[in-house]
Amino acid sequence: MDSNILLWLRAGHVISLFLWVGGLFAIYWMLRLHAHAPKEAHEKLTLMERSLALATDVASAVAIGTGVAMLFQPHGFYLGLAGAGWLHIKLTVVVLGVLPVHGILRGKIKKFGLGQIAPVPQWLWSLFLAAITVIVILVFRGPLMFAK
Repeated sequence: MDSNILLWLRAGHVISLFLWVGGLFAIYWMLRLHAHAPKEAHEKLTLMERSLALATDVASAVAIGTGVAMLFQPHGFYLGLAGAGWLHIKLTVVVLGVLPVHGILRGKIKKFGLGQIAPVPQWLWSLFLAAITVIVILVFRGPLMFAK
């Protein structure tokens, strides 16, 4: 893969990642507010949550797609290279920390739309923040920590 293409993929990954994470932050807090909102506001809140969730779905697909494409570096498949252990950990944190939050929030939006309004659990926010923190540390420090 050409290094110029790799830079475009990295830019797309970072932009879509910001939109994905920002969307999940916004959806979480909208659902927290929705649980305590007056009944007259429920329909409008549900429409807002659904539209934001759709944008978040698109951003997540682009982030995952560009991330997978970046695995095919000019020097070979990145996960197989020496010193790529940090990326294995990062991908595990994404799968176990970010994707479940995304799915649970999508499920909550559907339930809220059906009138089944229940508070969003606090542990979801803690899991999401912990996952994002670990991912950011791994992206910036991981290559140095795992280098030979």
